[in-house]
Amino acid sequence: MKSIYFPQHGGVNTEQSLIQSLVDEQIRLFGSDVYYLPRKMIKDVALNDVLYSEFTTQYMIEMLLINVEGFGSPSEFISKFGLRITDEITMVVSQNRWSQVFQEFADVTTVDGRPNEGDLIYLPLTKDLYEIKFVEREAPFYQLGKNYIYTMTAEIYELGNDEFETGIEEIDVIEEIFAPSITLAMDTTATTHYSLGEIVTGGTSGTTAEVSFWDRDTHELKLINRTGNFTPGETITGGTSGTVQTSVTVDNLSLENVAYADNKYIETTADDLLDFTERNPFGEFGNVTGEF
Repeated sequence: MKSIYFPQHGGVNTEQSLIQSLVDEQIRLFGSDVYYLPRKMIKDVALNDVLYSEFTTQYMIEMLLINVEGFGSPSEFISKFGLRITDEITMVVSQNRWSQVFQEFADVTTVDGRPNEGDLIYLPLTKDLYEIKFVEREAPFYQLGKNYIYTMTAEIYELGNDEFETGIEEIDVIEEIFAPSITLAMDTTATTHYSLGEIVTGGTSGTTAEVSFWDRDTHELKLINRTGNFTPGETITGGTSGTVQTSVTVDNLSLENVAYADNKYIETTADDLLDFTERNPFGEFGNVTGEF
């Protein structure tokens, strides 16, 4: 039986509190204020598949950047999909400070009580978003019977169809700059105008999208976060402004802001290679003499 004169796990509350205070102080002195963005997944009602993610809240908290000699390796490498840039960082946050910041927001993370894989960290130092890939909760391993930090491994975030409405302009503008977008040429005779950030809906296709840019002179409408394809000649209705205009030209394949998008090239090239007029590649009934 263990001696009753020594603590069960090697420490007492006062000693544990002292170490936690020293950890908090070090992070405050040598760390940086960062924004933590919890991920909210929007799922399909029928299949429960994740359609896209929303980042609508942000919390400032101090974290310590462990990388002192550059990004984790390998940050750039050639994969079977081409050049991959996965700048990796390691951040440390105090468990005590995490509890203080998020104690009133227990439902903002998928797994309560700790940072979550898939959530984002905005680092003002590099002005980049990083996606948390792994959270280590037990290193160092129970010093004096308690853990004091969360160690997060994160990689540079690859923007998809996720939506950002955090209220921090330098974060929200990332979506507008880098999100895949298309441009619709609208009726130049219309006198009403769309509002930036509003959701528009196609009258025929039912497709929705977010307005990222509207040119009042040329009537070019730039859209991001589409749910489908728009059709030429359909009405595009603004959800906030109430503007209703008719689309003149629509190109759903030409993705702007994506330098290496091959959507249109593959689609047009495939039309020349594949014959879609044959209903049955193994032959049609009656295309040879004789009876079947």
